[in-house]
Amino acid sequence: LPACVSAMNVLLMRNAFLNLPYEIEEAAFVDGANAWQRFLRIALPSVKGTLAVVAIFAFMGAWDDFLWPLIVLSDPSKFTLTIGLNYLHGTFANDERLVAAGTIIAVAPLIILFACLQRYFFRGVGEGAVKG
Repeated sequence: LPACVSAMNVLLMRNAFLNLPYEIEEAAFVDGANAWQRFLRIALPSVKGTLAVVAIFAFMGAWDDFLWPLIVLSDPSKFTLTIGLNYLHGTFANDERLVAAGTIIAVAPLIILFACLQRYFFRGVGEGAVKG
């Protein structure tokens, strides 16, 4: 969860919300919507693509994190997948098939997440490019 609040994700969300026309929020205010209703029913659905991009970036950053779990964890039974992949490389022997299988297992959740969010991802990438 702390990885979700990176500077790049905050900048992406800020720019997405700044691209929303003020007139839409103003019209919702005139219709009697309070601040939370305007946020939940108007702003968030408008930035779904950017939310998907932030979700993918945050998940990839947390999933591929190597240094922090290596510093914090001392019990080998609690090591994360990326640290475990590092321990598959032996000092004097290296089983390439085992390392390749571990890499496929480590990459599979990233591919699945991207496959589920790809339509939002590509919409979010182009969200700020087209004005209107």
